[in-house]
Amino acid sequence: MLSLASLSLTLRFGEAELPGWLGSAMRGGFGQHLRRILCYRPLHECESCRQAGECLYYETFERPCSRRGYAPPPRPIVLVPPFFGRRVTFRKEGRVEVGLLLFGRSVRNFPHVLLALQQFGFRGLGEGRYFGRNRFEVERATCRFSNRVVFDGGVIHLDRIRTLDVAQIAKVKVSRFRIHFRTPIELPLGFPPSPEHLLGLIRQRLLLLVNEYGTGEEVPGFSCRGSVRPRAGHRHRLVGYSQRSGRREFWNCWTGLADYDFEELDENGRWLLGVGRILGAGAKSSFGMGFFDLTPRRAVVR
Repeated sequence: MLSLASLSLTLRFGEAELPGWLGSAMRGGFGQHLRRILCYRPLHECESCRQAGECLYYETFERPCSRRGYAPPPRPIVLVPPFFGRRVTFRKEGRVEVGLLLFGRSVRNFPHVLLALQQFGFRGLGEGRYFGRNRFEVERATCRFSNRVVFDGGVIHLDRIRTLDVAQIAKVKVSRFRIHFRTPIELPLGFPPSPEHLLGLIRQRLLLLVNEYGTGEEVPGFSCRGSVRPRAGHRHRLVGYSQRSGRREFWNCWTGLADYDFEELDENGRWLLGVGRILGAGAKSSFGMGFFDLTPRRAVVR
């Protein structure tokens, strides 16, 4: 259905002052340096390039339309930095864990991703780079499916990257759990999403990725009935910048905790929850939005 790899990157910063949301800065800086290492015609527009169809940069940042329909496509390389919610300062040194998802044939381009990130880190992130701060290096990369070190600071071990088809992702067996929405998720109707809405957001993200980088087959529907109780919710208005679009604002974004109780949940719904633990839910995955952790809760004894 859809082949993917999931990795964890350890970024080692020197002196740094990082913004509360890294999604836009990480995506933009990575894109600039990916183009620098790949493009042999940097002064020309991508649309006029004969190699655009085979270019990793064009596929990840410039291709305007999806293969089905006319909406912008989901991207085959996704960086998932942590959401701090406030400025974070490292006086001398600090480490940040960043997730990396690679879909379809982009898995084979991990060395290019790593080189672009190292070049990005050498120049620095955000406004602090102009003052010699916010520089980083990729210290380590670990495959989350094989639990093996793929990059140790000097050598890349591509044979240690394990890919997985989404159809093989384990189903969530429990019916009572707590979800930590650790990166902002767009929820115009408010926080938290209902059980049906959450599963629908996961399915929609998966559907777009399967159509774009997988087999294009139908993603099964689901049946569920349950309730949700908010534990802590924080609303955010996020601002991002890009060379193509300029300033962008994301309204109605939320992080927080919520307890879910499913009275009924079919096998497709349990599988979708397992998929969501890896792929997240909702829109704007390319900015690292919509990722969550799921923790089982004990049944109430009366």
